[in-house]
Amino acid sequence: MGSWRLYAVALQWWLSEVFRVLTPGTSRTRLNPLLVFAAACAGSITLLLAPPAALVAALVALTASTAAVKGVREVLSAYVLLAPFIGAYSIAALIMQVVLGVIDPYTIAVNSARIMSIALLAALLMSMLSTADLVSFVGRYSPGAALGIALAIKSLQVVALTLMRLYEVYSINLGNIGSGLKRKLILTTSLARAVTYLSIVNALEVSEALYTRYSVLTERLRSWR
Repeated sequence: MGSWRLYAVALQWWLSEVFRVLTPGTSRTRLNPLLVFAAACAGSITLLLAPPAALVAALVALTASTAAVKGVREVLSAYVLLAPFIGAYSIAALIMQVVLGVIDPYTIAVNSARIMSIALLAALLMSMLSTADLVSFVGRYSPGAALGIALAIKSLQVVALTLMRLYEVYSINLGNIGSGLKRKLILTTSLARAVTYLSIVNALEVSEALYTRYSVLTERLRSWR
């Protein structure tokens, strides 16, 4: 029971951190959306082409910048969000290397640092970008794209919040089913399946609302094109 409780608490904490990271505009610093786009493009290309030695410096600089702008707690949240994906990539890459007969942990470490650097840059820039400013800026050129961006950001927040609510339900309902690894796998797969279904339903509901209750908005978007 102790192992299950520890896993459930860790998963709940991870979901709460995901919700924090996926919320834009959490920093007190605000940047113009055009500047954010330029910094994201230039920074991502630079990190993709940077040599391994420079990646370490970039990772340290991004961590320090995120801590200065958003706080140490936000840095921890970003690393918590990235940890499962970095772990999955590392395991998959190691398996492929074993299959190919070429074991190269250095390459895995460099690629992991590259992924983490780009993700930290995205989290840092997103925290300095207000959703309202972004939608207003894009709406000057393409109202349809602005609507899509607003819905996408809202959908990310809804998915994260839905995960947290589903966890509360499933952690109670599955508390006495199986034991150890089996129970953890059941909880994880149930959460993944449920959030996938609910995300599809939510997307259909939004589409239905735009088509019926907000038909004036969609007609204006078509006429603008």
